[in-house]
Amino acid sequence: MLLMSGENSIDLQQNDKKEKKEEKQSVIAEIFDYYELCIFSVCIVIVIFSFFIRLCRVDGQSMEDTLHHGEMLVVSDIFYTPKEGDVIVFHQTGGQNQDIYSFSLNEPIVKRVIATSGEWIDIKLTGDKLTVTVYDKNKENPRVLEEDYAKYSGSPSWNPTGYHEYPLQIPDGYVFVMGDNRWHSTDSRSALVGLVDTRRILGQATFRVTPFSRFGAIN
Repeated sequence: MLLMSGENSIDLQQNDKKEKKEEKQSVIAEIFDYYELCIFSVCIVIVIFSFFIRLCRVDGQSMEDTLHHGEMLVVSDIFYTPKEGDVIVFHQTGGQNQDIYSFSLNEPIVKRVIATSGEWIDIKLTGDKLTVTVYDKNKENPRVLEEDYAKYSGSPSWNPTGYHEYPLQIPDGYVFVMGDNRWHSTDSRSALVGLVDTRRILGQATFRVTPFSRFGAIN
């Protein structure tokens, strides 16, 4: 009986060691799986932000009151085609007078799409506001834009309708953009920015990340 008890004791000790070893291996495996998941998640985030979405910071007051200086935006170009009313981010080449402006056109620019390729646009100064009319490709079916987002503060320091002759047809592959802060925006009305080549569009600004008090979708 004593021998059997000794054998049982040895067996129990071996089983206990085996269980502890297996438990240790299980903990190590769980830790490895956790770090593997973390690394995989980081890689996915990097891929998403490299190829599908990016972050962009608003610079200046041209999009007030929709967007304010310093706000951080999520920009997406997944299957994106510009359309009227979209807030977009783009790069644009500068003109000869770029050095007299306080911003660089090599930096991302945030504006709103007003008219797209093939459409006609007419801009008139009506009182203290602009009347923006968009026609189809046949210069028919005019519609006056109801721009609830447009802001008019102070007075313009330059011709608010811009340097174009209207009505103006937007060439293929281009869009006409304006800032919501109409009197304080350098946009397609200006020779400095002009019409925007759709190939230079980085994407649509869809979401405001900061400040957290204004966190949410962009209209």
